[in-house]
Amino acid sequence: MGALLGLDTGREELLPARCLVGRSRACDLILAARDVSSQHAVVQWTGAVWELQDLGSRNGTAVGEHRLAFGERVPLRRGHQIRFGRQSGAFEFVDDAPPRPMAVHLDSGRIRVAAAGLLALPDDDPPELLLYPDGPDRWIGERHGELSEVGDRAVVLVRGEMWRVHLPTGGPGTWEEHPSDVTVADLLLRFSHSSNEEYVELVAFVGERRLDLQARAHHYPLLLLARARVADQQRGVPEAEQGWVQQDRLLAMLKIEPGHLNISIHRSRSQLGQAGVADAAKLVERRKGTRQLRLGACRIEIVRV
Repeated sequence: MGALLGLDTGREELLPARCLVGRSRACDLILAARDVSSQHAVVQWTGAVWELQDLGSRNGTAVGEHRLAFGERVPLRRGHQIRFGRQSGAFEFVDDAPPRPMAVHLDSGRIRVAAAGLLALPDDDPPELLLYPDGPDRWIGERHGELSEVGDRAVVLVRGEMWRVHLPTGGPGTWEEHPSDVTVADLLLRFSHSSNEEYVELVAFVGERRLDLQARAHHYPLLLLARARVADQQRGVPEAEQGWVQQDRLLAMLKIEPGHLNISIHRSRSQLGQAGVADAAKLVERRKGTRQLRLGACRIEIVRV
């Protein structure tokens, strides 16, 4: 993802899709030099390239020897050196890859970057809040099984700590370096289980391609959701209504607590995302306000071994 390297500090600054630079605490890249304006400049992703714009600063912004005019936009290339004012150290533009979803801890500055399209806060094991795209311009936050829409640059409270989230829009193809064209809707899921169901193996097929997800404990909740969806398909239930299960019923079947279920779902999604599925969060869908969930894939095979 896009990054600036502070030449006097050696510190790499990862760039959100719109990075505001200045002295103000509201900025994403805060510079202490007195000749830097409160909102000095902005570095932003256009969907194709990174560009730099001066915001009418008192002491100017320069790319190499070129001083930007007020409002001027300059495309950035790797190796460009940038100065904000005269007193602040120079930065080198070192990475021109698209921005990735990320969150910044407001107290420590610690950064979490999305993996496989899933932004987990405060960490992966397990996350309290999971953020993922729902279409090109909308992000969903999932917390304890409940859904809400989360906007770019929103501040969220997670385990008593504040994070600012940076959520690119335009769909994964505009902000991932190597976007996948494989989605959950493309998958055929084949579950193989032992007679006592202590062993559950999952393989996903996309045409001739095979994604071996192996035998994992977190596949068992998926198997139960798969059975519910197949049963509704066999009864002729409309696709939009197939496979929905009340969470309390699923928990009773699994004999586990909600937190354990959420961990299993997160591990399943993460594994699928790491296998190259673009919208892995849709492996398990939740229906807002109902505490219902279902398997997102509709092509399913279940085999006893």
